[in-house]
Amino acid sequence: MKMLRFRSPSVSSLAQEVQCTVRLLDDSEISCSIQRDTKGQFLLDHVCNQYSLLEKDYFGIRYVDPEKQRHWLDPSKPVVKQMKCQQPYTMCFRVKFYPQEPIKIKEELTSEPSEQIV
Repeated sequence: MKMLRFRSPSVSSLAQEVQCTVRLLDDSEISCSIQRDTKGQFLLDHVCNQYSLLEKDYFGIRYVDPEKQRHWLDPSKPVVKQMKCQQPYTMCFRVKFYPQEPIKIKEELTSEPSEQIV
């Protein structure tokens, strides 16, 4: 399991960081420390980079709230403001949209993981 720390140079206080784990499509996990103001898009971009995905629109990060309801992480909002559970946060990288014809996906790097899923 990889442990990453995302921190802007202006903030060095550990009190500003939260722990989170993202479960990937192959059930492996990425654990990281993010700042309280880190937006969902940053986390999604990082996970997509792990897969070398260029067409990120088909994927998202999902979490489960304390009432067991599933939600997609909003990329435009800070992660911490969306999570209603206790730390460490656990999320899942998932396919959000399935293209009607996966073979016609423009980027070869995107089509390979989606073919494995289908």
